[in-house]
Parts: sequence; C-alpha cells; structure tokens
Amino acid sequence: MAHSIQSKQRSVLTRHRFFLLFVFLLATLILFPFAEASHLGAYAFRIIGSFAIVVSVYAANVHRGLLIFAIVLAIPALFERAVLPKVNAHSFSIFNLVLTLVFDIVIVAVIFRHVLAADQPTSETIFGALCVYLLVGFTFASVYGMLAAFQPNAFFLDPRTNLHSVPDRFDFM
Repeated sequence: MAHSIQSKQRSVLTRHRFFLLFVFLLATLILFPFAEASHLGAYAFRIIGSFAIVVSVYAANVHRGLLIFAIVLAIPALFERAVLPKVNAHSFSIFNLVLTLVFDIVIVAVIFRHVLAADQPTSETIFGALCVYLLVGFTFASVYGMLAAFQPNAFFLDPRTNLHSVPDRFDFM
C-alpha cells in the first residue's frame, strides 16, 4: 500500500517537472523587485533561486553521466545565486561566471531536446518551452555579468532608482 502511494507521488512529480521548474523560474522573476527592499526578501529570493537550480537539474532528467556533469556545474551556480558575489574581474569570480554560463547552456539544451522530442504537444511540453525561454534570459544575464566583470563601467545603474550602483547578476535579468 505504501509503495503504491509513493509511486503515485513520484509519478505526479515526474509528469510535472517542467511545470515545477516554471513555477520556480517565474517566482525568481516576480520576487526580485521585492527582494531588494528588505533583508528577508533578499534571503527568500536567494533560497528560491537555489531551488530553481536544483529543480532545473531534476527537470532535465538526464542519464547518469550527464547528471554528474550537471551536478558539478550546478555547484558554482548555486554559490553564485545563494551568495550573490559582487561582479569583478577576479579569477574566482570569472571562473564561477563561466561555469554558471556552461550550466545554463547545458540545462537549456537538454530541456530543449526534451521539448522537441515530444510527439504530441502537452501542457508539460509548453511549460518546458517556457522554461527554455526564461532560462535563455538567465543565460544572457550570465553573459552580461561576464561583460560587466571585464568592463566595470559597461553598465550604469541610476542611484536614484537603484539601491546599489554596481550591477549584480539579477540586475541583468
């Protein structure tokens, strides 16, 4: 009896993995403006961003070899989203940004392959396509972060409308 309940719960999560990822990605976009206003909001935003990374690895549903590669790439991405380091040209920061970019590209490619492999479009394939769309935006945020690291004055944030003058990754989203 317990085995059938557990397999039903597992099958529900497996069938809706792109929807789950979409919810976390959308929450990341929606909560960002509120996260800058308070420390609690920033902490909640970091937690949701970290869960989005974990769920993206789960949603990719890759074979064992690529899963290990995705988990290794997810560690710097988790660090970047949880700690939110300042963008600068130090070697560790650049290395972290490059690994995060590679992680984003791998996840986008794998999810895109899953979406295109579907015979019939379902709500899950539509959520997968929406996830690809949002993840491409996050990937460009990593590219802009690298640009800002190499050229510190490439972007200007108006101090009257922003709480900080140096952009971070989430400003680029």
